[in-house]
Amino acid sequence: MKKPFKVIFLIFCIGFIIPNVFSQWRYPNYKNINDDVIITYEVKYDRDLSEKEKQSIRFKREIVVIFNKDKLLQKTFTNKTDYETSLLFDYENEMAYDRRQHGNKKEAVKSKFKKPQKETILQEGRVETIIGFPCLVSTAKIKGQMRELYSTKKIGLKFVKHFNTEGFLLKYSANDKYLGTYTVTAKNIHYTKLPESTYSQNGFIIRTPDEQKQYVEESKELRNENKQEAIDKIDEEAPKYSLRSIKGNKFKSKDIIGKIVVFNFWFTTCSPCKREIPQLNKLKSKYSEDDVVFIAVALDQEYKIEKFLRKHPFKYDIVEDGRWLASKFGVSLYPTNVIIDKNGNFKFFKSGFRSDITEAMSYKIDKLLNQ
Repeated sequence: MKKPFKVIFLIFCIGFIIPNVFSQWRYPNYKNINDDVIITYEVKYDRDLSEKEKQSIRFKREIVVIFNKDKLLQKTFTNKTDYETSLLFDYENEMAYDRRQHGNKKEAVKSKFKKPQKETILQEGRVETIIGFPCLVSTAKIKGQMRELYSTKKIGLKFVKHFNTEGFLLKYSANDKYLGTYTVTAKNIHYTKLPESTYSQNGFIIRTPDEQKQYVEESKELRNENKQEAIDKIDEEAPKYSLRSIKGNKFKSKDIIGKIVVFNFWFTTCSPCKREIPQLNKLKSKYSEDDVVFIAVALDQEYKIEKFLRKHPFKYDIVEDGRWLASKFGVSLYPTNVIIDKNGNFKFFKSGFRSDITEAMSYKIDKLLNQ
């Protein structure tokens, strides 16, 4: 769910997990790191996941770790192109940043390096090689099973995540409460020179754990307030309006009494808004324009909308610069979908991305058409 300039994603907020990092975080040979290093890890789940599970933001398709002498960036890739999680470790200042990026929204929770809590057992005398590095072998209990993890001291940095071991992890296991246990293994390494901006925090809203907790609580409260306001609107008369779409079509509330009117409130940099557009297009194709009018009220100006539409066709009639109408309707979160009946009354008012939004809207439209 998004709000311009103050975007609110409850799952986005709650999804932060403050990392247990480490003390004694560099070995003497860290000075031998001359360029930036990129290690790519493959992720394998113990069980076969469904296609739906693979589309979840919890699914890890690949992990890439980038580092130099002083900073390390771990980026986790999913099948969601508009959603990214990353961890930034600042070895010089002993600070860790747990980061989430969704569209243009960037947030991070910062914490001091901490001693890892997950106990491991070193397998004395055993050495394994991964991507050319000799690795110590340890075991740790993951969901009741002993799993192996491999780490090397040859790299110079201590990167052990939440495992109480030594070295730089090149293989380890973890568990997701919904997707199950998975194993992460380094598959290749590359040396290059990257710009300092690779590790930049520009654009991120950075909070302490206490500030994040307060933010989550305020987000919950705001969600509940908006939900109640939406409920209260049902059966109320919708505000009067007079609109002109970017195609030149005119819409006046008094002239379309007798038709069902479907509104979508959105803006071009709103990732959840963009995600639902293909489904909204299907919804519009289902109904005759003689019975149902579809209007998309964008906050952007026309030139931004036209540029957006080249890549993302939207079949609704689109109204530009519609912040005033959003305010008039009481819309504060995006996307918001509204249905007004033939008498001009609110019958549907839902904010935020929902996977079943078009099914819910179709059900309501059909019900209103049959009245």
